[in-house]
Amino acid sequence: MKAVLKVGAALVAIALTGCVQQAIIEPPVEEPVVKAEPVEPPELPPRPFTSDTFYALLSAEIAGSRGRFDVALANYAQQAEQTRDPKVAERAFRIARYLGDKETAQRTAAIWAEAAPDNQDAQASAILALIEADRLMEAFNITKRGTTRDSGSLYQSIAANAQQVTDTQREQLLEQYQLLLTEEPTNISLLIGTGLLLQQQQRPEQALALANQALALEPNNTHALVLASGLMHQQKRNAEALALIEGKLASDPDNTRLRLQYARLLTFTDLETAQSEFQQLVDTNPQDADMLHALALVAEQRGDLLTAERSYYALLELGKDSNAAHFFLGKLAESRDQPDEALKQYSRVRLGDEFAAANAQILAIYLAQGQAASAANHYQRMLNYVPDEQRDQLTLIYQQRLIEAERPDEALKVLNEPLTAEPQNSDLLYSRAMLHEQLGNHELAEQDLRTIVEYDPNNATALNALGYILTENTERYSEAYELIKQALELQPDDPATIDSLGWVHYRLGNLEIAIRYLRKAIHIYPDHEIAAHLGEALWVNSQRDEAKSIWSQGLELHPESPYILETLERLDVPRDALAEPDPQ
Repeated sequence: MKAVLKVGAALVAIALTGCVQQAIIEPPVEEPVVKAEPVEPPELPPRPFTSDTFYALLSAEIAGSRGRFDVALANYAQQAEQTRDPKVAERAFRIARYLGDKETAQRTAAIWAEAAPDNQDAQASAILALIEADRLMEAFNITKRGTTRDSGSLYQSIAANAQQVTDTQREQLLEQYQLLLTEEPTNISLLIGTGLLLQQQQRPEQALALANQALALEPNNTHALVLASGLMHQQKRNAEALALIEGKLASDPDNTRLRLQYARLLTFTDLETAQSEFQQLVDTNPQDADMLHALALVAEQRGDLLTAERSYYALLELGKDSNAAHFFLGKLAESRDQPDEALKQYSRVRLGDEFAAANAQILAIYLAQGQAASAANHYQRMLNYVPDEQRDQLTLIYQQRLIEAERPDEALKVLNEPLTAEPQNSDLLYSRAMLHEQLGNHELAEQDLRTIVEYDPNNATALNALGYILTENTERYSEAYELIKQALELQPDDPATIDSLGWVHYRLGNLEIAIRYLRKAIHIYPDHEIAAHLGEALWVNSQRDEAKSIWSQGLELHPESPYILETLERLDVPRDALAEPDPQ
């Protein structure tokens, strides 16, 4: 069951606007205008232009024919601003959409709509551009005026994209939807759009009521069915959600959207059947990258590596989801003991979700092969490749891999280098402090943590770590207590900090208080280190049977826990004795 839930959650998170997430959260919404297509030179607008304008447009077309769409867009956008010509503005808009330039698309679509007030495509394009720019209230108000032929899709698109705005903005938009719905209570698109907004505002019961109203009016409305089943799933009524979709598929088996929703819902309960459904969808829609990616994920989770491999290669042929594909193929090569192939695949992962993990594996492979110089060279290349804001993450990954490869001195050098230029970097300082502590350099660890606290007095993680190090390595328990207490005030539900407070109370001799905090910590987060602490406090407090039970539970979580095994040795408790009741 855990595996099923894991892949279900993974499928939901493929992409914010990907088909899988829409399945559970929102119904798929058709765009009201033609999607961006490769730019083909049309006839120039049939109206007289100045020689400068004509030259700029001609230059734009020549640039476009040579693949320099950036130059073509710059010229067309400039001339759209100057001439206010609808065809020039339309051309600029379509190039901007093709290039993904949302700002220019929004600006030129507005010019097009203004210059062609009776052109419904122009009006719809302007609204769509506003939606993509998260200017949803403006898009709603224009849609409400009814100047486009497909306001229904626009209402649903606006609502679906409201996930990207703040709760306050979404609530304001919801109020407008509800107000319009009182005037048009049988408007299916408004019912669905309002339901989507209610769902995003965590009001699933009200959202489902509207979805059911839409279904009462149009029982076979696919958008309403997807929304209703997604809401049922959200309310843990997955059997009802599946039954709803199954019933409709029986009479409409070729409905791709319903079958896709059915497959998505199955990922949470029945991976085998889900894979079969996704395979059927892919066989029917072999060019659909989202379906291929979903099939690959399900197959990977089920251990059907052959299907997963085939699906990821198909994605690469489509030029889609290449990072996910190369990362999987790298993992697959590692599992087959093919490190060179793994390195090749991981190296093809570009900036994105899988980039950090892929480079962590590259470094691990080099170090495992004894190629420390290759690892260092790769790290330096990546430092020059990644944006500045990702350099720290790469440094932390590299130093962690060096520690795992038992090269702590090199890990320390990796951290020292950027800290020389940036001595207040709290992330790097914290990692260096933990490394110092691991190496037994307690004073240096304390020094780094105090530097963090000096510049960031409310850094709860550093406060807790400093207090814990003082508790473990000194007798400055009162000072440690004050630091940990301050950390807990900043993060009152953090189990690590609660554990630290319990442990310092134990060192202060406050056994009952210590046990209370340690029980709370292990209840929030069952962990072998917390189990070591709680077990010791219980043992010293003469609650020995419970102490042995807690240690046993900790060893189930981590059979070779260094914390528990060290505690048992120090207290002279044989490991075999954990299963025996205490004779006292």
